[in-house]
Amino acid sequence: MMRFSLLSLACIGIVVTAAAESGPTYVNPIISGDWSDPGVVRVGEDYYTVRSTFGWQPGIAIAHSRDLVHWRQIGHVFESHEKIAPGDTRHGIWGLDAGIHPVTGHMLVYAPTRDAEIYVYRAERPEGPYERRSLGPDIGIDPGFFADDDGRLYIVTSRAVIHELASDGMSIAREVLRIDRSRYKLFEGPAIYKRGPWYYLLFSDGGTLPHEPSTISVLRAPAITGPWEEDPGNPVMFATGTGTTFEGPAHGALLEMDDGRWYLIYHAHEPSHYSLGRQMLMEPVEWTEDGWWRPVGGRVPSTTPQRAPLPLVPTTPVRSDAFDAPALGPQWFFLCEPDRSGGTWSLSDRPGVLRLYPPSGDIGSLEALPAIFQQSVNAKRFSFETRLEFAARETGEAAGIHLYHDPLMNVWLASTLTPSGRVIEVGKHNLGERTVLWTVPHPEGDRVQLRIEVDGEESARFFFRPDDAAASWRTIGDEVYFGASGHHLRDGKRGDPDLGWVGRYKDRTATRDEIVGRAGPKIANRGGNIWTGTTFGVFAARGEAPAGAPADFDYFLVEQP
Repeated sequence: MMRFSLLSLACIGIVVTAAAESGPTYVNPIISGDWSDPGVVRVGEDYYTVRSTFGWQPGIAIAHSRDLVHWRQIGHVFESHEKIAPGDTRHGIWGLDAGIHPVTGHMLVYAPTRDAEIYVYRAERPEGPYERRSLGPDIGIDPGFFADDDGRLYIVTSRAVIHELASDGMSIAREVLRIDRSRYKLFEGPAIYKRGPWYYLLFSDGGTLPHEPSTISVLRAPAITGPWEEDPGNPVMFATGTGTTFEGPAHGALLEMDDGRWYLIYHAHEPSHYSLGRQMLMEPVEWTEDGWWRPVGGRVPSTTPQRAPLPLVPTTPVRSDAFDAPALGPQWFFLCEPDRSGGTWSLSDRPGVLRLYPPSGDIGSLEALPAIFQQSVNAKRFSFETRLEFAARETGEAAGIHLYHDPLMNVWLASTLTPSGRVIEVGKHNLGERTVLWTVPHPEGDRVQLRIEVDGEESARFFFRPDDAAASWRTIGDEVYFGASGHHLRDGKRGDPDLGWVGRYKDRTATRDEIVGRAGPKIANRGGNIWTGTTFGVFAARGEAPAGAPADFDYFLVEQP
């Protein structure tokens, strides 16, 4: 079939590539880093995937591949969304799906919001641009798109309701069926496929968070209207508390190749690295004599399965940035609506650098979000550095690099001005509590190079040097561990802060007073991080100063051994 359920997915901003091998096998995940609720569509010899983006904007990241193993991010479906609250990673846009219209060839993306309104995005090409329309309020979440052999279009939601769509896929025509889901705790990520005379419905039961019995299970029916019977082998995939490399397989999508082979694409997480979020994996599938499908490697996620018989087409990671292009690359995103006005940042005011005009607040404030540039962490061991030119004039002005989850959970390395003078500073926010960890005197002049190294076990170290390639890197302070604080602790360590996809959060609404130290409106994020993995990038903020000095970033270099 031409359409494969795409996503209920989560925004990577940087190039997405897999650690693939040039043999008959590949290495899972095929997209490392946060790419949750995945699926794929095929357009000729090209494959595209989208994912949930929660509060990241621009939203609904799109990646492209020619071999299903190497992926490169090429853009986003939308620039901003009015229902996404600044600083929020718990709600926003999530549980999406997409497909190709069987007649017109349009790319269709179905994206729900937290209040169960579903929006449909349509484009002539997967790269966009996309137009948007609402299917209506209170329809459900996790819509799964399906195009039948007769051209009729459907979506199925986590309420186990199948709706027929209008012929263009842009509105709901009628309700077709309500499937009895009473025996299941959840019915997440439902997706319908057809093989021969049978319709197959994949769904995930049991929960989403670590230690919950997340599954991929299957129903089958002779018609879209049922009756739907349960696979006697359910759950088809299950790995929670097994001690395997990957746990929590969920949101499965089937993909059929031209030669009749089938593959399952889904997400799972690595208990050793919650910073990477839920990653995209793939399994070859075989069919039983009685018409059910099974992963070739069994129900536990594989690490090196057999790859599809496609020519390998390696891609070059695009994570570093020389800031010499007229527009930002697709690797960058924000935790708010992007400010393209030039008032917060510019690539043209000083060609060849990214110039930030610092907003008020600090890296833990909502006001500063338009100047907090983010990419998604997609490696276990890596480093990133920049050359910064910045002459802070008033106390509290700061610019530098960061590891980040949300305004309440982050770590920074910055050039800043304190009452004692100009310093290089390392600090953190943990559940909104701001702590300066270490400071050292600022080198002479306004230029400095900053570097953060992540060691492969979710610990970061911090370095700086004068703007002199011959100078040695100088260490600041000790390491900061940002791994799990409540699940699968590494040697008993708790992330401080925890920047992982489940992290820590308080069951109450955090006010801006808790975030930036003064009263203000509430935000949707309830006290801490959840659903998205760790990000990193550059930032600038001016504290309480009425105006701030511009911060010029000459480059952003990401290296991976």
